[in-house]
Amino acid sequence: MLGDRQVRMLELLDKQVSSCRKCKLCHNGTAIPIWTKRSKYVMIGEAPGFNEVRKQTPFVGKAGEILRTAMGELGFDSRDFLIINSVQCRPVIENRNGKPTERQLEKCQDYVRKYIKVVDPEKILCLGNYSKYIFNGTTTGILRQRGKFTDYLLEGGREYPVLFTVHPAYCIYQDEGIPLLKEDLQLFKDTKFERQSEWLFTEDEFKI
Repeated sequence: MLGDRQVRMLELLDKQVSSCRKCKLCHNGTAIPIWTKRSKYVMIGEAPGFNEVRKQTPFVGKAGEILRTAMGELGFDSRDFLIINSVQCRPVIENRNGKPTERQLEKCQDYVRKYIKVVDPEKILCLGNYSKYIFNGTTTGILRQRGKFTDYLLEGGREYPVLFTVHPAYCIYQDEGIPLLKEDLQLFKDTKFERQSEWLFTEDEFKI
């Protein structure tokens, strides 16, 4: 369970995200990360779409339905996750959902890093190419890198086991998508890691 201090910092981060004006994506709407006091894992998506910013919540569109169905079939409890996107506001191209640029990703990484640092998860699940950016600075190659845990040292934090997998939107268009997603979700569920020692941080780190 998250402590009172962690909850206070997450609430502060939620407020910072909702009022962020670091880039022009804020004009397209924002989806605030989801978390509960039970959050012990972190799941990182790509970017919110129309439905997500309308409800200000990640993964509530068609891709979200696929994800939640797969998680439910495998016995996951979504309350165990902090769910965040690689960018918190909606990229738009010709009035349709778009992909974030590297500049936009870079602008949002401080938020992603701070959420991870506060939760201090046992392990992290990355959905899709853009979710990988904070760990390896790339936005391609998810099919080559999926299917195994890799330890990554998070800038300003510490080392975490990270599993890359396909984004549930991939499952809408590719027959292989759902089997790959379920395979990786099962791996994420079955692989255990010892909790690290308590991670200490100062509240000043979360002021902007």
